[in-house]
Amino acid sequence: MKELFSYRLNRLAYVSSRIAAGLNESRYGVGPREWRIIALLGAAPDMSLNAVAREANIDKSQASRTVSELIERGLIQRNADSQDGRGVSLDLTRTGRALYDEIFPAAVERNEDMLSVLSDAEREAMERMLDKLTAHALEMLNECKAEVPARRGRGVQPR
Repeated sequence: MKELFSYRLNRLAYVSSRIAAGLNESRYGVGPREWRIIALLGAAPDMSLNAVAREANIDKSQASRTVSELIERGLIQRNADSQDGRGVSLDLTRTGRALYDEIFPAAVERNEDMLSVLSDAEREAMERMLDKLTAHALEMLNECKAEVPARRGRGVQPR
């Protein structure tokens, strides 16, 4: 198990996330899921809930609950979607933007610290490999999604 690429990658992501979570929770009262949403909206304002959930890699119900909590805390606001009058978009409030502006530089610094053990050539190679692996994994995921309806028709139920 420990030799599997997915296990090792998940472990690295978990450790990295826990470092950030510990600092963000103790200093700012912001958990990992909250920070991902704040960071997304800080980088790309006026996102729909579906887009936030997709980009944050969390399911829509979790995203909805977290967004509601962030709205209650005055960090996010809902706006009428300029593209679709029926829809809403999400954006940071002034308080949310100030929090993002305070936390994001520390996130960049932690990122640089983590990558500091790699040479420039290793970083570039790793970035290319991650892009290539991500593209391939997305292809594999799409193939799996395409197979699910066919399986359902034969009586196999997904878990």
